[in-house]
Amino acid sequence: MNALQLRDAMLSHRGTFRCSRIQGKDESKVVEFSHSLTPPTEVDHLPEIGKLKDFYAVVGSVEFYLDPRSGDSARYIASPAQWPELHQEFSGWLSHLDESERDEYLPDWIDSCLVLGEEPHSGNYILMPTEGSEAGSIVHFEHDGFEFIRQASDILQYAEALLDLNDSGLAYIATHMRFVEDDYTVQWWIQELRDNRGNIAKLSTGQKH
Repeated sequence: MNALQLRDAMLSHRGTFRCSRIQGKDESKVVEFSHSLTPPTEVDHLPEIGKLKDFYAVVGSVEFYLDPRSGDSARYIASPAQWPELHQEFSGWLSHLDESERDEYLPDWIDSCLVLGEEPHSGNYILMPTEGSEAGSIVHFEHDGFEFIRQASDILQYAEALLDLNDSGLAYIATHMRFVEDDYTVQWWIQELRDNRGNIAKLSTGQKH
């Protein structure tokens, strides 16, 4: 899928989450989702790695699996103008490490990586190494345990994979989405996804919030 095809796929993709209320009495609701895209901006200054120029030539930023009522989304790929702010936030998670801990926990490319986005409200970030054998790939930083998990070889592959969540992918995003509207005590847990691409993903029996 090239960048234009990916943009069109993101714009047309929509579906529903079937959710159960956390600490509720067998209450359930259906949440409709889509992806929110902003227009592209100038890409000449972007590095020639990871198909960044291809992606940002057609998309400015993307909120994946957005529920407009609560504002919850599963993943956010930011515009290049927002990268410095995200990098500063991400660096805050590393600031307490001493030199020996940095050597133990952090990859060699950490000081030059790009921070392209985040998992909203989670403290987890979407990184792209710019040096070494991993240059151009997409890596998740998960602050719980300081894990750096490779997700895709480039940003197009990463975004395309997000359109077809399987059961484990649904379980992952369910850990961060609660669809809170007016009352913070009323929160919801995703049980099932159905979309217009024919995907059906479910949490297995025993997976709980």
